[in-house]
Amino acid sequence: MTPQYDVLVEGSSLAFHGGFFGISSIVLVTSGKTRALFDCGHGVTRKLLLNALEARGLAPGDIDLVILSHGHFDHVLNLDLFPGAPVVMSLTEREYVETPFDEDWVTPRILPMLLEGRELRLTDGEEEILPGVTAFPTPGHAPGHISLELSSPEGPVVLAADALKTAREASTCIPDLEFDPEKRGAASLREVLRRGRIIVPGHFPTIRTDESGRLSWTGVQEMPLLFR
Repeated sequence: MTPQYDVLVEGSSLAFHGGFFGISSIVLVTSGKTRALFDCGHGVTRKLLLNALEARGLAPGDIDLVILSHGHFDHVLNLDLFPGAPVVMSLTEREYVETPFDEDWVTPRILPMLLEGRELRLTDGEEEILPGVTAFPTPGHAPGHISLELSSPEGPVVLAADALKTAREASTCIPDLEFDPEKRGAASLREVLRRGRIIVPGHFPTIRTDESGRLSWTGVQEMPLLFR
């Protein structure tokens, strides 16, 4: 079975003095009759996500599964939109979010409460979580980070989330913002690049690679500013 993917919210790395917008990619993955979201964003992307679903004739209740790449605020805080959907995340990340490192300022301490009472499906290592959709560990940005590999006629598609956030990371293999003391981010970057012909980063438009490893992309990061 060949799954389908659709980028509902395109990630962006735009920031301002003292912080960043946290616009992370949100991807709809369809495998058979199952509609899954890979990450769900936070307040800044909430309306973008709802509008994107509506434009496709969908509502939050049509989402059957939420897959979390990791537990950072810009990837998880819209979980309340999908109260009936089971949640897939790694066992390592589920354990980690209970007691994040003191210097970890991006994992919301309320996340265990948001997960309480939900049906959880915890991955441990590489695992096919839906037909044609394989979750694999990509630790570094977060200790239990996972990415997804999808089969496609154009070659393997990797939904990288923050294992590969930007074109800069892809071109240098130097990770930004590692919250894993084992510093496994560079190895995860290389694994994403090894696997993917099409890569959807966490905070950048879609990147393509050729047989020689050359990177290309056509999207640009845009942020219309409205003053109120």
